[in-house]
Amino acid sequence: EEGRQILNNTRKTLVYLLSNALDALVLIGGSVLGEIALPLNALQILWVNFFSDSFPAIAFAFEKDGHGSLVHKKPTNKSELFTPLMSYLILFIGISTSMLLLILYWILLKIGVSEEIARTFIFMSFGTHTLFLALSVRSLGKSIFSYPFFSNKYLLVGVAIGLLLMVGAVYVPFLQPIFETAHLSPPWIAGVVGIGLLNILMIEVGKWIFRRKQNSYKIKTT
Repeated sequence: EEGRQILNNTRKTLVYLLSNALDALVLIGGSVLGEIALPLNALQILWVNFFSDSFPAIAFAFEKDGHGSLVHKKPTNKSELFTPLMSYLILFIGISTSMLLLILYWILLKIGVSEEIARTFIFMSFGTHTLFLALSVRSLGKSIFSYPFFSNKYLLVGVAIGLLLMVGAVYVPFLQPIFETAHLSPPWIAGVVGIGLLNILMIEVGKWIFRRKQNSYKIKTT
């Protein structure tokens, strides 16, 4: 049971970290190809990947999937680390979220929003939506509504620390020139929260689509 739990938690951590890395890659690469100003600088990306995202990733080690039920599951012949579901979620999360942020950034610049505000908004959205993502990938197959929200307190604490780090990078005066950020008004923060919730919805839709494909495949093969 412990071995299966470790394998499951390792898969969740990989999906979480690799989807975030792909997200940043597509976001930066898309802006370069589109010949627009980069939405994130190197320090902002490092801040998200190595600091705010690290605490939820560590907290996955304390995730429990069944409280004893894993040992009763029928073993399969496939024990590989990467599964089709993992590959699907990494691509789905990384591409869908990064394209959403890239399009929003392009629109903000086109309608005349200052580059400083637009970049800060994208930075805040990029950093916080990855924290929202941690709540959804607690289970790679089940819906977020099917498991207790407060069952992993370490993850909630990790997400809270990540949010505090993001808020500090934007609102602490001596950090603003370091991260090249600007103060965001409440409407912008509402937009950041909306993007985070939309990201959870997209992830849950992705998991639902994969479950549907699996079920239809099982029906065809039986």
